[in-house]
Amino acid sequence: MPVPLQWLFKAFDVLVVIFMALMSLLVFANVVLRYGFSSGIAFSVEVSRLFFIWVIFLGSAVALAKGVHLSVDTLVSRLPRKARFACFLVAYGLMLWCCWLLAVGSWSLTLIEWGNRAALSGLPVGLNYAAALVAAITMAVCLLVGLWQALRGSLPATWSSTEAAEPPLTVIPVAPSEKMQ
Repeated sequence: MPVPLQWLFKAFDVLVVIFMALMSLLVFANVVLRYGFSSGIAFSVEVSRLFFIWVIFLGSAVALAKGVHLSVDTLVSRLPRKARFACFLVAYGLMLWCCWLLAVGSWSLTLIEWGNRAALSGLPVGLNYAAALVAAITMAVCLLVGLWQALRGSLPATWSSTEAAEPPLTVIPVAPSEKMQ
């Protein structure tokens, strides 16, 4: 994770936890009220959906910064260093392009939908699209920091290995009664 941005990702972590808690509370309360008392919280579906969208996008930005997205390095780990670096540049270039597309699209939709209000909660519909904009900008900054570090000679762990790392072999002891005879 880029050191200058650690405070931002800690804030994102806190927001994700808060949004998840509020979303769970709203949905739980709505279900109990609906099935137990034939009532409900009118705005809970809209607000829960908004929280869910923000959790997804903030969580994806944090996952990129921490390097915990799924990666398959079977081929890359077997390449020579220069080929790995070329693959790194291509991959980061494509990811930056995707961030650009996401940012431009979400910015346009945020502007278009900001004046529209959700039917029950009254919140601007543009808030849904603003989550993608925040995530795109944050992910682009992380990618640029990673690119800068790589150009200075420090590739991320996935790209810097010289040989394929195999998981250690573990032996599970078998009880004497389970041994085959």
